[in-house]
Amino acid sequence: MRQLNAGEGAGHEPDVRELLRRVGLHVADLPDDVAEGGQAYEEALYQLTRMRFGVEESKRFWKEIQRHHEGLSRALGRDVGVRVAVCDYFMNLRPKLRDPVIVEVQVLLQKEKGALVDELTGLYNRRYFNDAIDREVERFKRFGQRFALLMLDVDHFKNFNDEHGHLAGDDALRTVAEVLRMSARTFDHVVRYGGEEFALILPHTDGGQAMLAAERLRVAVARAPIPVEDGELNVSVSVGVATFPEDALDVRGLVARSDDALYGAKRTRNTCCAFSEHNRRFPRTSVNLTVRCLASNDPDFMTVRALNVSFGGMLCLSLTPIPPGARVRVTLNVASPEANGLAVAARVVRQEREGNSGGYQVALSFDLSTHEQRRELVRLVESHRGAA
Repeated sequence: MRQLNAGEGAGHEPDVRELLRRVGLHVADLPDDVAEGGQAYEEALYQLTRMRFGVEESKRFWKEIQRHHEGLSRALGRDVGVRVAVCDYFMNLRPKLRDPVIVEVQVLLQKEKGALVDELTGLYNRRYFNDAIDREVERFKRFGQRFALLMLDVDHFKNFNDEHGHLAGDDALRTVAEVLRMSARTFDHVVRYGGEEFALILPHTDGGQAMLAAERLRVAVARAPIPVEDGELNVSVSVGVATFPEDALDVRGLVARSDDALYGAKRTRNTCCAFSEHNRRFPRTSVNLTVRCLASNDPDFMTVRALNVSFGGMLCLSLTPIPPGARVRVTLNVASPEANGLAVAARVVRQEREGNSGGYQVALSFDLSTHEQRRELVRLVESHRGAA
C-alpha cells in the first residue's frame, strides 16, 4: 500500500487503515464501525491523540502534520515518524497537548477497554454509551442515518435478589447480558446502563424495526434459564423504545423519551413499549434560536425567538402580533438579514398574549420533509439548546 504524500490534492481521501498502519496500529485494533473516506482523518487523529475533531478540521490538521513531518525529517536527516510529528505539532504549532505521556499502544488499548467494560457482565458501560450515542448523532448530521435506542429493565429484580440472594442476582444479570449480546447484531451497541438496566443503540434502525428487535430480545430473555440453588428460574424484561430523530432531536431528549417508554412498559412488565407523544406528530425540543420571520404581505422581516421546535413546527416569542392563518417565511438561526440559516415556509396556527410582558407566543406549523433540512435542524438544536 502506498503512503499518502503531503502534496496530494484536497480531493484525495485516504483509507483509515493505511493512515493507522503508518503508526503501527492493526485493523484488529480499530472500532468495528471504523470510518472510511473523509472520516479517516478524524479516526486517525483520534487513534493518535485521543482527541476528537470534526472531519474538515481533521483534514486540515492532518495535511499540516504531514508537512511538519517532512520538515522535521529533513532537518534531522532521518524519518522522525508520524507520532513524533503529531506530538510536536499539537504541543508547539497548534497547542492542544501540554503534558503528553508515552505509553505502549497495546497497553493503552487494554486500559481503555477495561475502562469501558462492565466488570460483572462484560458488556460496555455507561461511559462507552455516552460516546457511542454521540457518534450516532454525528452520523445522522452527516449522512441522515437514523438510529434507535432501547432501554431494558429486569422486572422485579429486587424481589429476585431478596428471595434468591445477590449471587443469584449476579447470575441473572450475566445471563441477561449474554442473551442481549448474542441476540444483537454485530454493529449494535449493547450496554449495561446501570444496576439492572441495560441499553442498546441500534444503528440504521427505524421505529418499526426497533420494536421488532425489542420484542425479539424480550422473548429471548424470558426463555433463558438462570441457575439457582434448587434448580433454574427465568426473569423477564420490560423494554422502552425511542428513535432518532423522529422522537427527539438530541441525545438528552432521546434518552428521556426512551425512559418514558420504559416506564410505560413497566406498568405491565414483560412487554415492549414505543415512545409516543399524544396530539403531536413530532415531539418538540426546547431551544434558544434566533428566527427571522417574513410575512407574505409585509416587505419587512421581524426577529423572534424560538422556544421549542420539531420537524413539524415551532413555538416562538414575538414582540409584535402575527395573526393565526398568516403565511410566513421563517429562517432559523440568523442574526442579521444577510445571514444564512434554515429557511422554510410556515403557517401561524395559534397566537397568545405573553402575560404582561407585551409579547406574544406564536405557534407555527411547517414540514421539514427533506433529510438535509432535518439534519440541519438537529445541528441547530445541538448548538442552541435551551433550558428543558
